[in-house]
Amino acid sequence: MVKNPNYRGISASFWRSLAMVGDASTRRVLGTPFCGKGEPSQIIRVGHASPACVFRNVDVFGGEG
Repeated sequence: MVKNPNYRGISASFWRSLAMVGDASTRRVLGTPFCGKGEPSQIIRVGHASPACVFRNVDVFGGEG
């Protein structure tokens, strides 16, 4: 398990590497307090709910072990 990972890949290949999806007990709302984009800068709080997932053969780098 890696905390705060980065990953890269092609979207279709990434989603095809999805091997397992957790049930409702693993669902969490996670996000960032600052999602900035646009010109001029637009800053909003963003959160997305999702269950724990397992991906195979994804190029993961950085983060903390």
